[in-house]
Amino acid sequence: MKKLLFILSLALLTNLTVKSQATTQEIGLIGSILKSEVKVFFAQNMDLATNEAETFWEIYEAYEAELKPMSQQRIKFLQSIAENEGKMTEEELDKTIQQGIKITKKRTSLRAKYYKQMKKKLGIKVASQFYQIDGYINAHISASLHEGLPLIIPTED
Repeated sequence: MKKLLFILSLALLTNLTVKSQATTQEIGLIGSILKSEVKVFFAQNMDLATNEAETFWEIYEAYEAELKPMSQQRIKFLQSIAENEGKMTEEELDKTIQQGIKITKKRTSLRAKYYKQMKKKLGIKVASQFYQIDGYINAHISASLHEGLPLIIPTED
C-alpha cells in the first residue's frame, strides 16, 4: 500500500510539473515535496543497521545535491518538448534530443559514482539496495514525466 501511495504521489507531482505552465516557485515547491517523499521511501525500504544509517544519509545527501541540477535540466528539457509541440524543426529536435541524452548519461554516471562510494563505505548489500531503489524511483518519475507528452513531430524546414 505504501508503494502504491508513493507511486501515485510521484505521478501526480511530476506530471503537474511538466504539463502545467508551472512557475519556478511552484516547481520548487513540487521538488521539495518530491524530495521528502523520496527520502521517506528510501527510509522505509533500506535495510540499514543502526551504525550504517548515519553514513548512508551523509552519502545520500551529497548524491541528492549533485542530482538536483540534473533533475531541473530534465524538467526543462521535457517542458521544452511540451511547449514547442509541433513547432520544432528537425535540427531543433535533434539538438533537444542530444541534450536529453547528455542528461541521461550524466545521471547514470552519478548513480555509478555513488554506488561505488556506498559499496566502499557500507558494503555491497547497502549499495545494491540504494542502486535498486534509486532506479525504481527514477523509472517511475520518468514514466510520470513522459506521460501525456505530445509525440514529437518536426515541422517542415
